Amino acid sequence: MADRKCMIGLLGTIGAGKTAISEYLVKNHNFYKIGMGDLVREVAKQESLELTRENLQIIQKKYRDDYGKEYFIKETIKRLKESGRDRLLIDGIRTPTDASEAKKAGAVLILIDAPKKARYERLKARKREGDAQTFEHFSEQEKREWKMLEFKETLKLVDVKMENSGSLQEIYNKIDKIIEKLIN
Repeated sequence: MADRKCMIGLLGTIGAGKTAISEYLVKNHNFYKIGMGDLVREVAKQESLELTRENLQIIQKKYRDDYGKEYFIKETIKRLKESGRDRLLIDGIRTPTDASEAKKAGAVLILIDAPKKARYERLKARKREGDAQTFEHFSEQEKREWKMLEFKETLKLVDVKMENSGSLQEIYNKIDKIIEKLIN
């Protein structure tokens, strides 16, 4: 039996492990990925802005205000579909609009979450430009982002929730089981 086409929308709290999961899906399950954050960073670079979380939030707001709330998700879905691939991955869904547009396009929404302290420690370890340097700053960033992006509403649209509080192998095993169900 041939595998079915599959589109996944990956979302999660800051530092929950979205990047690790998306890289795993690309490498081990042949998904074609576009990260919504990559599109925002692309725009920020074009506008010669430093890649801080605050600047990226400003870019998101500006483009959504100027071109519609669906701007980044529609661009992501368009690029994914143009790839001609069967396994598509939207990495970094944040807003209710992103989530509902992804679902309209046929995506299954998977939430990755982890305890707050663990997420902060992961952020410190990854050393990505724009990440918070203190737990207090991390908490402020998250609070601001949840409010600005209406993330609580986004969570209501999730199809599958995954807790990432163990090892990488444990979360990989969980995602393997989900993919098996989706493609067979």
